[in-house]
Amino acid sequence: MTFLLLRPQAKCQASAQAFKQANLSAVACGLIDTVVDDDAIGHLPAKISELWSLAEQNIYVIVTSTVAAQQCVLMKNQWPSNICFFAVGASTGRILDDAGLAVVVPQEARTEGLLALPQLNHVDNQSVIIMKGFGGRELLHDTLTTRGAKVTEWEVYKRIKLDSPVSTQDWRATQIRCIIATSGEVIQAAFDYFEVNWLQTLNWIVVSQRTAEIASKMGVTQIDISRDASDQALIQCAQKLVTRARHSSEY
Repeated sequence: MTFLLLRPQAKCQASAQAFKQANLSAVACGLIDTVVDDDAIGHLPAKISELWSLAEQNIYVIVTSTVAAQQCVLMKNQWPSNICFFAVGASTGRILDDAGLAVVVPQEARTEGLLALPQLNHVDNQSVIIMKGFGGRELLHDTLTTRGAKVTEWEVYKRIKLDSPVSTQDWRATQIRCIIATSGEVIQAAFDYFEVNWLQTLNWIVVSQRTAEIASKMGVTQIDISRDASDQALIQCAQKLVTRARHSSEY
């Protein structure tokens, strides 16, 4: 069984290598990329300087991607000491941690994992900044607002759809038995790039109930949900699918 792994281009090579080490046949394919927004980054120093005047004991900064984490690190010496960083996943958290910034990382590398953290359950009147790309993360914003937090979004990068897919190796549609997609944007891009009927006939692995609903609305019927978007979680879900397919072929 060969998997077509759809995720942002910058993460494709590492994910393809992880699947290879797990003895899984996979082609990673980038359909979107992330580009830092220079204008937004130019406003960051002023925004950070304003935080020094806030009287709260702590200010929570939720970092939703490796791209956003890299911008936090570039501003490392400008953050006030009462900042508490939260990272959506391990790779994002590692960038902050390696720079000496204390960070909390949820067990589930997705929005739902962040919202399950005890620190983010009791946020009434708490200042929360979400560092993110343009658009998306509505669940995170809306849930924290409902919990009483004073939420601000700092959008620091854009997701752009590539002119054509960029794959880690050549592949043919007849090789693919399952598609793995790590975000709603990637799912929508897949239906722009590839033949719809082909996509609808395949097994899919997605990373949350929200992304499963997006795939389902596109006509996908065979959907498994990984516990999060990390390579480890995706590999475990893929291994279960391989085992299930092997058993079903024996009967």
